[in-house]
Amino acid sequence: MSGKLSLLPLTMLVTGNMMGAGIFLLPSSLASYGSITLLGWIVTVIGSVMLSLVFVRLGSDCKQGSGLYAFIRAGLGRYIGSQVVYGYWAAIWIGNIAVALSGVAYLSYFFPVLGGPWETALAAIAVIWILSLINLTDIRLLGRLQIVTASCMLVPVIIVSTMGWSQFETVNIISSFNVTGQPSSHILSESITLTLWSFIGLESACNLACHAKNPRRDVPCATLLGTLLAALFYILSTTAMMGIVPNDILQSSAAPFSVTASYLLGDRAGELVSAMAVIACFGSLNGWILMHSRVAITASSDGLLPKAFTVLNRYGSPWKGLLITAILMSIMLLLTVEPTIQKHFESIVLIAVYIMLLTYFCACLSCFQIQRRKPEGITSGWFIIILLASGYCLLGFSGAGYMIFLYGMALIVFGGAVYRYQHRGNKKPDTLEDPANG
Repeated sequence: MSGKLSLLPLTMLVTGNMMGAGIFLLPSSLASYGSITLLGWIVTVIGSVMLSLVFVRLGSDCKQGSGLYAFIRAGLGRYIGSQVVYGYWAAIWIGNIAVALSGVAYLSYFFPVLGGPWETALAAIAVIWILSLINLTDIRLLGRLQIVTASCMLVPVIIVSTMGWSQFETVNIISSFNVTGQPSSHILSESITLTLWSFIGLESACNLACHAKNPRRDVPCATLLGTLLAALFYILSTTAMMGIVPNDILQSSAAPFSVTASYLLGDRAGELVSAMAVIACFGSLNGWILMHSRVAITASSDGLLPKAFTVLNRYGSPWKGLLITAILMSIMLLLTVEPTIQKHFESIVLIAVYIMLLTYFCACLSCFQIQRRKPEGITSGWFIIILLASGYCLLGFSGAGYMIFLYGMALIVFGGAVYRYQHRGNKKPDTLEDPANG
């Protein structure tokens, strides 16, 4: 059992994977709808727990070391599995844009000139290219910096979650319940889609089994506890901000945690939180750029992406893949420019979440198919879990909006074209495989 993880470190690992830097700008987007979005958090927590359990089930049913592609292929076939891989890869690099925008937003706390729409976009592009070029070199130092990044990420959230209640005003919550004038059901649906952004990474639970002392007991428990712990900080910090800062100020702020810290502890605290948020966002972005390059290498090795993504330089970095993705991120940034950085961030988040919802929905269908094919059939408990997780995905789709749907469909069509090109001349039938043997 040497080197195996018990329940507590597994729980912290799940929580750490979920609590990304993207949370730093999300409160402003939620405030533009009103405090009704706090109800969206509750629905998202329930849905995220159900989705996490689906991935835990897939991880236990499939052979050790299997990844997302194997999970989906086992239940739905090679073609759907490949589309999920394309979507997952695209969602990661599109989500990276949102993290870059968050960092630039907090940087504008010190340099207001970055607050303009095109200035924001160009600054985010510059950050993406700088970090992509850094990833072309030796990455050992970057790994050591992740501890600093994680600390800068957690400290502002914990400060607001705990100290924020000392100046909490209930009237701020009540008076801004729905500031849009739109039906509450519509706003709740949109908020559910937005809040899922904070739980992207829940699928990492399926990769923890091989690290656990008691995988059958600890992985499901760590998944549940880790998700609930992350949700606790998210809900406490968002609620505290909405109760401290008047809605009109919060929704127009490009640095909501900094503004809240200023209300609590003064301007110096706001500046300190801004500096920590910039470090957290750009450090997190660096890690995600590294991650999406590795996802692309794996997909390319499996014949799902062009071989260019596996070309390495002398440092062992996939230089062609990094440059291709940096170009794609730059194009997407310019195509989605909005009047404010908050709206730009929201558009990018909705696109990334929409694509991830497709991935999660396919995972639910695959899990159902795998359970159904077992000799004993699917149990009522797992049927309910899969049904709730699938229903949450469908609810999230409805909140994405028409334009986001078009962006998502365009990426899916592009993924289908890539698959056809990569498998041209391949007449092998698309058969379902035994998940236990891969």
